[in-house]
Amino acid sequence: MYITKLKLQNFKRFPALVIPLDKDLNIFVGDNESGKSTLLQAIDIVIRGSRRLVEDVGLERLINSDAIASFLARTPKRIEDLPEMYIELYLNDTGNPFLNGNNNTDRVNCDGLKMVCKPSLDYNETIASILASDAPAFPFEYYDIVFSTFRGDSYNGHNRPMKGVSIDNSTIGNDHAMFQYVQDIFKAKLSEEERTLTRYQYHAAKCRFKDEALSRYDEKLSGYSFSVKESSKDNLETDLTIIEGGIDISNKGTGKQCFIKTELALKQADDRIDVVLLEEPENHLSHLNMQKMIQTISESENKQLFIATHSNQISTRLNLQKCSIFNSNSSSFVQLRDISPDTASFFIKAPDNNFLQFILSNKAILVEGDAEFMLMDYFCKKTLGRTLEQIKVEVIAVDGKCFKRYIEVAKTVGIRTAVITDNDESYEKNIEEAYYGLVSETIQVFSDINDKRFTFEVCIYEDNAEICNGMFGEKLRTRSVVQYMLANKAECAYLIASAEPDGFVVPDYIKNALQWINS
Repeated sequence: MYITKLKLQNFKRFPALVIPLDKDLNIFVGDNESGKSTLLQAIDIVIRGSRRLVEDVGLERLINSDAIASFLARTPKRIEDLPEMYIELYLNDTGNPFLNGNNNTDRVNCDGLKMVCKPSLDYNETIASILASDAPAFPFEYYDIVFSTFRGDSYNGHNRPMKGVSIDNSTIGNDHAMFQYVQDIFKAKLSEEERTLTRYQYHAAKCRFKDEALSRYDEKLSGYSFSVKESSKDNLETDLTIIEGGIDISNKGTGKQCFIKTELALKQADDRIDVVLLEEPENHLSHLNMQKMIQTISESENKQLFIATHSNQISTRLNLQKCSIFNSNSSSFVQLRDISPDTASFFIKAPDNNFLQFILSNKAILVEGDAEFMLMDYFCKKTLGRTLEQIKVEVIAVDGKCFKRYIEVAKTVGIRTAVITDNDESYEKNIEEAYYGLVSETIQVFSDINDKRFTFEVCIYEDNAEICNGMFGEKLRTRSVVQYMLANKAECAYLIASAEPDGFVVPDYIKNALQWINS
C-alpha cells in the first residue's frame, strides 16, 4: 500500500497544495520554514488517525494562519465562511473495499484516507453567539476532527488501515519521541493477534510477580499489601524499549540512535510497514555513517519513504528525480522528476557539491573554480557597488564540464543563472557552439570573446598588468607573472581579494554577467 497523491487545504503554511508522489522514494528539500516538515506531519497525522495527536498539537497551530486572519477580518462573520482544514491521502488500488469510494474533494472513486477539521454542527448556536460578540475569538474549541476512509467509514489509531513509522532525528534525546517511535515499531512489526497475546502474557507476568515475589512482604505492612500498577498508563507499551548490544538505544550516542532507528524501520524485508517518514536523517551523523545511512535507504524495499532534508548528499546521492523543492517565499513547489536519468545519475556519482545552495537560490552565478569564486564578491562591489549578498545572488564553484548538468536543473527549477567560463582559445567552438540552444531569457553564458584571452587569469593580468606585476613580480626570476598566476590560481585570487587594490579593472565579460544577473 502506498500514497499516490497528497492533497491539503488550510494546513499550516499551505492554503492549498496537491503533490503527486512516487511509490518508493520522496525527498522534500527546502530552506527553513519552507513546509517540507509540514508535509511529513500531515501524512503522519492521517496515518495515525489520532484525534488526540491533533489536539495535543493544537488546531491554532495547524489551521493556516492566513485563513484565520482573513476570516477574522470579515464583516459580518458567518459560520459558513469559517475555514475548513483537510488532509487527503490518495492511495493505490489496494483491493480493500473499506478504503474505496468518492468521499474526497476530487469526487473520484479510489482508495484513500482523510482528515477533516470543520465547525461542529452541534454547536452552531454557540459559535454564532461567539462570532456576533464585540471582540470575537476564533472558535477552535468547537471544531470537529474526523478521520475517515474514502468509503466514508471512520477509523482511529487502533484500527488504522495503514502502518507507518515516523523518525524525527531532530528530536533525538526526547523521551516522548522515543516512546512514540517504540510504539510505532511495536505496532508495525507485530500483528494485532501477536500484540494482544503479548499484552496478556505481560499482564500475567505482573500478576505472578505480585503473587510470588511481593506477597511475601505483605505482613510487614500491617493489613496492607504491595501490588503493581494496573492502568492504561502502566502497561506493556509504556514499559517497552529496544535493546542493541545489551544497551537501551535511548542510552546510545545521538548519531548511533539516528542510525539504529532508521535501519530498524528500513532494513527489515517485511511488508508490515507501509510508510516511513524520515525527518532530517542527516542529523548527528559523521561522514562515514552518512554514507551508511544513504546505503540503507537505497536498499530499502516494500516501503514508501518520505524524507525531509537539508543535505546535499541525501538529495543527490539517492536520486534527484525523486526530489520536490520547496521555498519559504511561496507555497508552491517544483519536482525534478523530469530531469534526465543521465543527469540524475551524474549527481549520484559526482563529488560532494553545493547543489542545494544552487537549487534553493533565485539567482546564481556558476564559475569554474576557487579563484573566480573568491573574487566574485569583490568584482560585484566594483561593478554594482553592492555585495553578492545584497543583490541576493549565490555563487557556486562548478567544474566547467558540469555546467550543462546545472543548466538542465536551472531550467527545470526556474533559477536565473549566469555561467562565467573560459573560452579555452576558441570562443566559437567552446562557447557559441557548445552552449547553442541552452541559453534563454533566464540562462546566459559569459566568456571573453578574444581567443587570446583564453582563461580567467590571463584576462585579469591583461586588464591589470601594473597591479599584478607589483603584487607578484618581485620574487619571480624564471617565470612571468602570468605563468605564476596560472600556477597559483587560488593563492593569487586570495591576495587580490584581500588587498582590494585601487584602480582594479573587472574584465568586461564578468561585468556583463554581474549586470545581467542583477537586472
